[in-house]
Amino acid sequence: MPSDTGDTGASENMRGWKFLERGRVAPFGGHVWPAPGSGAPGEWIQPPGGEVFACRSSDLPWWVNAELWEVELAAPVRTLPTQIVGRQGRLLRRIVGWDPVALRAYGVACAERAREVAISLLLREGRAADAEALRRTGGPLELYRVSQGLATDAATRGAIVVGYLAAAALRAAEGAAAAAAHHAADAVVLADGTTGALERELEWQARWIGERAGLTVPMVASV
Repeated sequence: MPSDTGDTGASENMRGWKFLERGRVAPFGGHVWPAPGSGAPGEWIQPPGGEVFACRSSDLPWWVNAELWEVELAAPVRTLPTQIVGRQGRLLRRIVGWDPVALRAYGVACAERAREVAISLLLREGRAADAEALRRTGGPLELYRVSQGLATDAATRGAIVVGYLAAAALRAAEGAAAAAAHHAADAVVLADGTTGALERELEWQARWIGERAGLTVPMVASV
């Protein structure tokens, strides 16, 4: 179990996942991670900040980016709310199932999920015609146009949800999957309105990423 400081207590290195920008570029630090080669891991790095951040499977929706890698973190490993942290890290392998097509599909899937919850809410509000208009939409751009047109009455919860849906659909159409997922989660959580709605939505998003990317190796101690 983690201590009060977040230390897992593990004396061994840990594996996790890490999103990077194209070309193995760290999205915040801007440094390029050394690539694995000839069946060997990449070189160990210790960024200027002195720590390396990675994800558990459940953390993935918080950090979506163009490339997904399996990484190894040097012990001791600390646990934060949406990350794990080690003093050094190295790349083990690129997750080939996470490519530009999968990234775009993720944004579209999140927008479509938000559409379903918006439809249900509109039906509960007695807006059957508006719900049917959403149901008939095709791609994300059409979904944006229709939902934007329906988000006209901010006095109802359904109108606010449809507004978030419009934002999600637009970003999905633009290929900005992370932003689309964020707006879609806002729509789903507001439509749900119950405790734990955000956690359940992030679980769904994490499961979608894992299944699409083919993540089969859990975060475990390295051998």
